[in-house]
Amino acid sequence: MEENIKELLEKLKKIGLDDKIENTENENILYLAYIGDAIYEVFTRDYLIKRHIKTLKMEELHKKNVELVCAKSEARVIEKLIDDNLLNDDEIKFYKHARNAHSNTKSKNSSIVDYRKATGLEALLGLLFYKSDIDRLVAILNIITQIFDER
Repeated sequence: MEENIKELLEKLKKIGLDDKIENTENENILYLAYIGDAIYEVFTRDYLIKRHIKTLKMEELHKKNVELVCAKSEARVIEKLIDDNLLNDDEIKFYKHARNAHSNTKSKNSSIVDYRKATGLEALLGLLFYKSDIDRLVAILNIITQIFDER
């Protein structure tokens, strides 16, 4: 992952309300997933632009991004992270807790299992962001880059 994403995340942490978010592990999991989803979206767009800026048109970039951020794709990413022992025990424990969080929303285009796994991944990213563990967040996003590159 490039330094610009890390710098962006660090600067976002310094804006406004970060002092009002305490005890993130006890906060509503879905809020963490909400911010984690946004982080993942920016990350995937940055990834695609850097790899395809000279080869793909905007509509093709958009299609590829939709493929990467869909619940099925995110579920495969978290499965690989876990299967390859790339997350520590606390991260796995939190992911499982977040995966099982009750949500009133449902995905139109994916299974409930994939949707929950994706929510768990996004919540983990959100947790790392709010805990200001930007180095670990970036490390996980770098691993995800490698997963994307393997496809």
